[in-house]
Amino acid sequence: MAVGFPAKVTYANGNVFNASDINDTNGTINLINPSAKGDLYAGTAANTYGKLSVGTNGYFLKADSTAATGLAWGAVITNANFTLLNSGGTALTGASTITVSGISSADKIFVVVAGASSGNANATIALRVNTDTAANYWQHGVFINMGASYAVSMISAYNDTAATLLEMGRTSSDAATAVSGTAFISGANSSGVKPVLLNGMGTPGTGNGQRGTASGGIWTGSATVSSISINTSTGNFDAGTVYVYTSA
Repeated sequence: MAVGFPAKVTYANGNVFNASDINDTNGTINLINPSAKGDLYAGTAANTYGKLSVGTNGYFLKADSTAATGLAWGAVITNANFTLLNSGGTALTGASTITVSGISSADKIFVVVAGASSGNANATIALRVNTDTAANYWQHGVFINMGASYAVSMISAYNDTAATLLEMGRTSSDAATAVSGTAFISGANSSGVKPVLLNGMGTPGTGNGQRGTASGGIWTGSATVSSISINTSTGNFDAGTVYVYTSA
């Protein structure tokens, strides 16, 4: 390519388009001449071009400041496809905290707690992330306190910005009652705050005081999620199962 590219040359009537000018023009054309099907050209710096080869079938073009051209090909975001991590579920029995480990590279986690029961009455059933017992949880929403046969005795707003767990529900004064519920965590495979949506309900018994929740919250830990724990505030679990589903 001739000296002077890519400086613009301004011509006036009568000027001669010389060999050097022709070389510059050809150089400009050749610079962005595709060498393969699907080639794209984008600026990599001032007066500088770079080639981006065609991406994988079905991928889309996206901005990427870390790429040389400022562009990159990326997979289309699809609906989540969840897989059960702990085959058959993990029994809630024999301890006050049951942990499901082995979570790796999951962006979304869906937790199902079925029939969680403590040997003691008035047990709060809650979720923790990465066995973190520090005040790194924030939960807000509605708690529903009930009597026998799901009769609602009180609905109260709840907001705790320094909790040590995320409550899913509470058993009644009848130790035979249980709590079932779900929790959804997103952004689990990246650093930063993890949003959590929770709901749960205590089953009715002969006693009163069972509680349900419809709430949202966050875990403020910066680590990726590697485990989920289900905790009872009093006694040890004597029944129930936790299922942990993950999705990329």
